[in-house]
Amino acid sequence: MKRLLLAGSIACATMLFTAACGDDKKADTPAAAPSAATSAAPAADASGSAAPSGSAKASGAASGKAGQLSFQTVGKLTGELFTKDPNCPVGQWDSNSTGVDVKYRSAVASFKQFDCYEKKGDAMPRRVQQAIFVEFKSANAAKAYAQDQAKMYPTLIVGDTVVVAGTGLKDTDMKAYLESVQETAGGAGQILNGKA
Repeated sequence: MKRLLLAGSIACATMLFTAACGDDKKADTPAAAPSAATSAAPAADASGSAAPSGSAKASGAASGKAGQLSFQTVGKLTGELFTKDPNCPVGQWDSNSTGVDVKYRSAVASFKQFDCYEKKGDAMPRRVQQAIFVEFKSANAAKAYAQDQAKMYPTLIVGDTVVVAGTGLKDTDMKAYLESVQETAGGAGQILNGKA
């Protein structure tokens, strides 16, 4: 009787383990790309093409909805372009909302900044805020923030979303970068202070 109980327990455990782990005969599916919010190091481009260093080109058609920017799309484009610059060998998006001036923080719905590091695992960035992606609660707040940022930095505004380009990557054409970001929104929006 004990042997039968032991054999039944093993069979039951095996069935539970197989159910929990899945069937080995499943077709292999590619792993999901890491979230741009946690790592913006460039992933291989599905098309296999890469823009030359210092220039930006949106791959394929606009990835976001017309008239809107998608952080996932902008994050990927930013990581692929910026990490080609020698001053940004490793890039990472961070959600440090202190990167927005105090007077705008209450109007922010979502904030991300792209920082550049010398090597993976470094505690301190080599270049901070080389790109900023901010979604506001209203288009009016976005416009005010964009106009403020454009006094010093090239800035793109699309509806309630603003992308600000930094100035620390000398080999990266920030105007071309913002034009590529704008393409992902179907050409919507306006680039302010495009003299990167």
